[in-house]
Amino acid sequence: MAARFAFALVLASLSLGRAQNVVLLNLLSRQDIKAPTLYVTTYDIALTAPGYIFFTPNSPGAQNFEIGPYIYNNLGHLVYSGAHLVEAGHTAFDVQVCKYLGSPHLCFTQFQGPVGGGPSTASFSQILDETYTTVRTVAPSGTYAGQLLTQDLHEFHVVGLKGQTALMTSYLTFQQKVTFPGCPNSPTSNYTKNGLFSEVTTDGKNTTLFQWSAVDHVDPTDSYVCPGDLNSGGGTAPTDGFDFFHINAVDKDSHGDYLVSSRHTSTIFKIAGMSSPSGATPGNIIWRLGGKRSSFPTMDSTVPGTPNLNFSFQHHARWRPAINGISLWDNANSNIVSASALASSGMSVAISTSNGTNKATLIEQYVSPDRQLDQSQGSHQILPNGNHLLGLGSYPYIYEQTSSGTTVWYANWGPLPLQSYRAFKYPWVGKPLLSEIALFAYALNCSATTAFYASWNGATQINSWRYFTSSSVNGTFALAATGANNGTFETFATGAFNLYAYAIAYDSLGNMLGQTPTVTTFVPNAALAPKCNAISNDKIFHGLIHSIGAIVIHVQDIDICQNYNDFTGKAIEFILKPIRIHSLED
Repeated sequence: MAARFAFALVLASLSLGRAQNVVLLNLLSRQDIKAPTLYVTTYDIALTAPGYIFFTPNSPGAQNFEIGPYIYNNLGHLVYSGAHLVEAGHTAFDVQVCKYLGSPHLCFTQFQGPVGGGPSTASFSQILDETYTTVRTVAPSGTYAGQLLTQDLHEFHVVGLKGQTALMTSYLTFQQKVTFPGCPNSPTSNYTKNGLFSEVTTDGKNTTLFQWSAVDHVDPTDSYVCPGDLNSGGGTAPTDGFDFFHINAVDKDSHGDYLVSSRHTSTIFKIAGMSSPSGATPGNIIWRLGGKRSSFPTMDSTVPGTPNLNFSFQHHARWRPAINGISLWDNANSNIVSASALASSGMSVAISTSNGTNKATLIEQYVSPDRQLDQSQGSHQILPNGNHLLGLGSYPYIYEQTSSGTTVWYANWGPLPLQSYRAFKYPWVGKPLLSEIALFAYALNCSATTAFYASWNGATQINSWRYFTSSSVNGTFALAATGANNGTFETFATGAFNLYAYAIAYDSLGNMLGQTPTVTTFVPNAALAPKCNAISNDKIFHGLIHSIGAIVIHVQDIDICQNYNDFTGKAIEFILKPIRIHSLED
């Protein structure tokens, strides 16, 4: 990794300023949701693992979709948008299913801070129950060098059999003079951005049980980046600390020892916990895999075509007890130094430290289908059926491969510079509140067929909908249509016209799950009608109702027809949320 790209900073700076719009899902019942379209280009139904896709799409520039935690199904249909949960000025990261109080919950981080991660007093992580209600807000509580630790975006990992604690990363900058003889012109950094992690309780008290600091155990000159490199900091001021370590993943094994990934040293560390079987002092390094001071003289491979184990600028390191080793996402690229491989990949590495001889062997490798070189972020998850789910980080791609390396599912949500820090797949049962259930009813005129679109943001148990209508809001409602849910966010059906409608969702056993509010069927007025689509042959448009570019932003004096003068003068209004600027994570 000796060759350096002198032009990388210029190219990256240009990329950071690019805005990126995507094709949004057109959800007639939920025009407030601005979700990207997920394009599934490969889907082998027989071999793809069951479950839902969890990711947090974002862009380093402005974008037309909403930042937030999202869930999609294998068909690429939206299941849940949690964009409404994200506070102003924050970006969502790392949404995944976590075990809390012994049952599945959702966990994700809301980060507000500098490019690449770092200190932020306003960042925090959340644990949500099956109704998508926040049950715990978690944040670090420790201090270092007199400074309070704050939540960083890179890791919020709930651990323990009942999720009683969480691992969280933090960054803070302090004054430290370090000279880097291995860098051009041997620069000196006067401020160091330190990488730390904490294990804190999830009982609402955020009590710190363990804390570790990189600078107390790792020499800053072990870094492969130099002061002033892309998103690494120059070390010239407290707001420009040099990020020599860049902590981006933490895990804990059943013995209480920790696994720490450092992007900028291209090293994965085993750290002694409070009662380490190794006998090492808590916090001390037991071994280092990769980097300038690797503890493993033998780093070989059993993967055909890959002669040895070699990784760099990696992410998402996790213990793999089943193979007596670890898994990781090998970026093999940073846009700072020359790439260590031709493509990024997920790796499984067997670790042997018996008889005083340390050996690390690459036993599985899952290369990105289009052989992309991911410069930042990324994830590698082992699924219950043995498949591997991989997120390309700085590329808007997610793929699933069998243990033999066959790609069975492949999806994207648009072009560069769209990205997602990590991506996961889990089984999930969502039971959202009634505030997320919605219905939109439309007819071109009062004698036309009515189209019904029903949805329940986050619901996973809906089997069918029944649509009921009436000529009076206080009158008797009769069944007008039924619709089977086929995995789409909205369930569509058609029926005879009536002014008022509501819908009821049912599960596969016929149990009622929830009912929408009663809505008024939207019929365009005379000025708007020529721009609207009609329903014919039981086929309904699924696009913009009229060519203005949205359903109805705000239409006054809607005159449905002579028989319904009580509706004249009412308005339909959908709230459009502003676009925000978000940062690129490294």
